[in-house]
Amino acid sequence: MRTIKVNYRPSVKLKRMIFISIIVALVFSIAFYIYSRTFAKSERLGIRMTSIAFNSIMERVVGTMIGMTVSAFIIAFVSLAFQTTTGSRILTPSMIGFDSIFIGTQTIIVFFFGTATEIFSNIYLNFVITAGAMLAVSMLMYGAILRNSKNNIVFLLLFGLILSGIIRSGSTYLQTIMDPSSFAQLQAATTVTINGMDTRLAKFLAPFMIALCLIFLSRHKTYDVLALGEDNAKNLGVNYLKESNFNLVMISLGMSISTALIGSLTFLGLLAVNITREIFKTNKHFLLFLASGLIATLALVFGQACAEMSQGSIPVTVIIDAIGCSYMFYLILKENKKL
Repeated sequence: MRTIKVNYRPSVKLKRMIFISIIVALVFSIAFYIYSRTFAKSERLGIRMTSIAFNSIMERVVGTMIGMTVSAFIIAFVSLAFQTTTGSRILTPSMIGFDSIFIGTQTIIVFFFGTATEIFSNIYLNFVITAGAMLAVSMLMYGAILRNSKNNIVFLLLFGLILSGIIRSGSTYLQTIMDPSSFAQLQAATTVTINGMDTRLAKFLAPFMIALCLIFLSRHKTYDVLALGEDNAKNLGVNYLKESNFNLVMISLGMSISTALIGSLTFLGLLAVNITREIFKTNKHFLLFLASGLIATLALVFGQACAEMSQGSIPVTVIIDAIGCSYMFYLILKENKKL
C-alpha cells in the first residue's frame, strides 16, 4: 500500500491560539525570573525580603529584562533575515565571525591599552569601538566578496569561517602572554553573563534596536518574495542582488550591536526561528518575525531563570547551546533526507 503524506497546515484560529500561548508562557517566564532574583534568592540566603530590597533588585531586573528582550528580538530577526537571504535553515549570522571579532577586539584593547584605560572601562566608548570593528570587518568582507554583481553567499560564509579561525588563534596567542589579572578581566568581559550586562548600555541601545526591528518588520513582504529564490524574486520585479546586500548590512548592524551588548549567543536565533517555522508552518515573514522574537525572548528569560534557581551552576548559554546543538543536528539530518 502506498503511503500518502499530507503537509499539515494549522488554521488561522489555531495559529492565533499558539501565538497567545507563547505570550502567556513568556509572561510566566518573566514572573519566574523575577521570583528567582528576589524571593527565591532571599529564601536561599535566609534573608527577609523587604520592600526596599525588592525595589532595589527590581531596578536592576528591569534593566536586565530590557537588555534580554531587545537582544533576543534582534538576534531572532537577523537570524530569520539571514536564513531567508541564504536560503538555508541551518545557517546563522555567527558563521560570518561576529563572535570571534568581538573577542579579538576586546583582546587587542586589553593587550595594548590595559584594563585601566578609558577605552576598556568606559562602556559607551568600548561599545562603539567593538561594534564599529565588527561592522567594519563585515563591510570589508561584503565589498571584497560580493562584487561584480555576484551573490557569492556560500563563499562569504566559507571566508567568514576561515577569518573567524584566524582571529581566534591570534586572540588565544595574545591571551597566553597577557598579564593574569588582565586576562581575568578580559574573560569576564567576553563571557556571556546576563547578570553582568550593563543595564545603562542596554537602556541606551534599546531605542536603536527597536528601530532596527521595525525596519525588518516593515520589509516583511520583500522577505516573502526573497524566500521564493533568486529567479522567482527577479521575475516578480525584485532587485535580488541589491536586496540581499542591504539585508547583509542590516544583519551586520544588528549582530554587531547585540554581540557587543550581550555577547555571542550562536544558537539562540537558530533555535527560535526553526521552532517558529515548525509550529506555524508558514512563509509569511511578518508572523515569523514576531513569533521568533517572542520565542527567543522566552528561551532566554526562562533559561536565565533556571540558571538563577541553580545558583549559576548551569549558565544560560550552556542550556541554549546544548539544546541548539541538538536541534541543529536534527535539522542537518532532516535536510539530508530531502536530498
